[in-house]
Amino acid sequence: MVAIKIDAGRCIRDGLCSNICPLQIILPPEEGMIPQTGPEFARCCIKCGHCVAICPTGALRHSFITPEQCITNLEPAFDLESFERCLRRRRSTRRFKDRLPEKETLERLIGLTAYAPSGHNLQAVRWQVYRCRNDLATMVDMVCDWMKQLLSESPDAPSAPLFRKIIKDRARGGDFILHHAPILIIAHSRIRTGTEPTDAAIALSYIDCAAPGLGLGCCWAGLFKMAVKSWKPLLQFLDLPQGHHLHEALIIGYPKYVLQRVPPRKQPEIKWS
Repeated sequence: MVAIKIDAGRCIRDGLCSNICPLQIILPPEEGMIPQTGPEFARCCIKCGHCVAICPTGALRHSFITPEQCITNLEPAFDLESFERCLRRRRSTRRFKDRLPEKETLERLIGLTAYAPSGHNLQAVRWQVYRCRNDLATMVDMVCDWMKQLLSESPDAPSAPLFRKIIKDRARGGDFILHHAPILIIAHSRIRTGTEPTDAAIALSYIDCAAPGLGLGCCWAGLFKMAVKSWKPLLQFLDLPQGHHLHEALIIGYPKYVLQRVPPRKQPEIKWS
């Protein structure tokens, strides 16, 4: 049962909790009174914790979040110049060292996604990490099987030349799918509200941008994702929980090379109205 408790002795009646509530289900305090919750609170509360986080005296306690559980030693926000340098240095990595990233490093990286926004604050994204080289090779072969099936059905499709090249390269031991990466991370969940695919993409973007800080490089596995959604044997091999859908896939490892410069990018087109 969702509920809040307010310590009347510590509450200063500033109304911040009601103002910041995203669904406005904490009612503004009347003069001399502490805030109250409307009848829809238990049903509509998304457990975001804003009300607990904003209270300057720690008077408000949520049944799912308490002041003691929150981080309070907040450091100053990063400066934009540092963040801009981080974004500019982010590049897709497709050549990796023959070194397996440590489990603790990956756990720290994936742990950062807990702070990514999610629709209705459901935080529904779940993670699966594949580290076994034999399993990764098997999945690459399955993607090639999917491509062979597509070629047999549509030999003149726009993607046919690329698929033939990938299949031919695979026969020689190459890997245009996962690029011999030591790690494959997939984000998956049930579909409840329809925001889950976007939530997963945002979460993986956190990983992608943060990875260089741990000496790692990433690349989004688009062809792999397409194959999973179309090739049943590959989906079965992943063995996701019942009812879960793969949303995004990312390969990750220690980059084999260090880039010496950042290529220019097209500037965004903006229409002001």
